[in-house]
Amino acid sequence: MKIVIVSDASEMRGRLLEKSICDFFQKDQVLCFNAAKARIGYCIGCFACRVKTPGKCIFEDDMDEILRAYVDCDALIILTAMKYGCHSSVTKCFLDRTIPLETPFLRGVDGEVHMTARYPRQRRLLAVAYGDSLDPDDCIVYNQLIKRNAINLDMKRHKTIFVEGGEDIQAKLARAWRDL
Repeated sequence: MKIVIVSDASEMRGRLLEKSICDFFQKDQVLCFNAAKARIGYCIGCFACRVKTPGKCIFEDDMDEILRAYVDCDALIILTAMKYGCHSSVTKCFLDRTIPLETPFLRGVDGEVHMTARYPRQRRLLAVAYGDSLDPDDCIVYNQLIKRNAINLDMKRHKTIFVEGGEDIQAKLARAWRDL
């Protein structure tokens, strides 16, 4: 199984979680990208990646390599600090830059209109959100956010793990991966 991990780990805690996730999936083919260290520019919403240069952003940065890996992956794992029920700004920047993965054509999903995936494939999405003391209401909001991200990335199977303090995530990963 090919797994792409996109992490916002810029401090020790995030890097330890990143290592734990990579260790857990060691038998699989894992590509880990630290978005906090990568050179990823902000999306300017020009949509050239949909029509002028299909599947390719006009900006040439580290996102090119991440998107190439994503096209061939079976699962995407997002590791992010959660604040106020949202991704970190680094993770949000990464997700904004996934627009080249969509075509300009529309599709209906549960009575809503969404873009069509440029590279359709049955992928899984696992989000690992961490923080010192996660508010239960923020966790509810974040679950909805991941559900929306999964729809936009055309992923039918998605799961969220919440990690507080110095909590060990190995058991949570095993449970979530089995259920995914």
